[in-house]
Amino acid sequence: MAAARLGPDVQKKSICVVGICTVDAVARCIDEYPPPGGLRLFDSLKLTTGGNAVNSSIALAKMGFAVSVVTKIGEDQHGQFVLDELHRHSVDTSGVIRSADTHTPFSFVCVHSDGQRSFLHTVGTNGTLRQEEINRAHVSRADLCLVTGTMLMPQFDGPPTARMLADARNAGAITLLDTSLTDAASAAAWRTALEPCLPHLDYFVPSRLEAAAFTGHDDPTRAAEAILAGGCRHAVIKLDTEGVYYRTAGGREGTIPAYRVAHVVDTTGAGDCWCAGLLAGLAQDLPLEDSLRLGNAVAAHCIQDAGASSGILPLEQIQRFQRSPENQ
Repeated sequence: MAAARLGPDVQKKSICVVGICTVDAVARCIDEYPPPGGLRLFDSLKLTTGGNAVNSSIALAKMGFAVSVVTKIGEDQHGQFVLDELHRHSVDTSGVIRSADTHTPFSFVCVHSDGQRSFLHTVGTNGTLRQEEINRAHVSRADLCLVTGTMLMPQFDGPPTARMLADARNAGAITLLDTSLTDAASAAAWRTALEPCLPHLDYFVPSRLEAAAFTGHDDPTRAAEAILAGGCRHAVIKLDTEGVYYRTAGGREGTIPAYRVAHVVDTTGAGDCWCAGLLAGLAQDLPLEDSLRLGNAVAAHCIQDAGASSGILPLEQIQRFQRSPENQ
């Protein structure tokens, strides 16, 4: 069922999300991998869309926001599955790029009994996305532009992303960027991918581990200072169960605590749904702290269901959750 769209008095800004997609096979629960020739049993397997850009855009659509996505898929069954799911949630797919040369990305997601997860991933079209394939007019029409999945798009990461962000900002957009942690990336690779982008960013929103991989600082305060020194206007570092730490170029800082959740089912997509919550707040011109709280609330709903965006509810219900006595 298509999400109910918010009225213009609620959604004041248009949103475009650029980045990676996958098809996720989410398996629960897998706490150990079998040895060669061995067998492990698990409880369930659920096929869902995944990838940062798809997750964030579907979460926004489920909350009722009009959102467009720019991603690249293959001319294959998995690519059609991604398109069908985006259409089902009324996400604008006019910016989706299709390729007959490369397969749609695929991940096998192993969900542990504590809700944490491990991934086996094939890069596919995410590895071939190029700036020149992206319709510049499509991006320039947006008031908010999030690039997400950086470090997994080798032909788009770094200077090409920076050029697109610069174009978006020159057209009047608020720009945001999120990353994906990868064990294969060296400190030099993080610098190459991110340093050109920082001067063109209003918000850089990495996890604590991603911020440390880029800056070399485990302490969020020092990591945020390093990010701002590169020219970014707002550094927001996701702290998992602790919430988020933020620091602005003007010196304002603080920590917004996470909402308490009785039972964590699956943390897949939590960071992407958090980004959707932040975008939802900014699209309504909410103050920064309120936008960050909304991000925390959307992430809290994500982790209470299996899959990257299955737990996301309409905006009014999420705001009702925020107003409930136990969350005051």
